[in-house]
Amino acid sequence: MSTMDAVFDDGTLKISRIIEDGILTLELIGKCIIRDANDTLMPIFATAMEESADNDRRLVLDFRQVTYMNSSSFAPVIKVLEKARLGKQALTICYDRHQKWQTVSFSAMTIFKTPDERIRIDGGAA
Repeated sequence: MSTMDAVFDDGTLKISRIIEDGILTLELIGKCIIRDANDTLMPIFATAMEESADNDRRLVLDFRQVTYMNSSSFAPVIKVLEKARLGKQALTICYDRHQKWQTVSFSAMTIFKTPDERIRIDGGAA
């Protein structure tokens, strides 16, 4: 059984919250061109982190259907990774390795991966 709710939609970027099989996924679709991305995205990500931790769920941030992200949009992703690394949060960042810009941007985040796979950076395509 799964549930899906829209949590953000500014006309260019849509974020849906999906709970399925004990995993909380935030699925991002479209272009992330938010100027104040930290102020906009971090509260959404932080709420999802708190909810997934409270319910002992892995959090997945799924960027595979994002066609563009401006540079300020990566700061909240890095903050989430840092917060997860310092805590006990199970976190997966999904990107599409077949999109060159995503590979360049997200593969650099592999420094946050943990040997026990508590934090994963997954380049699998959608």
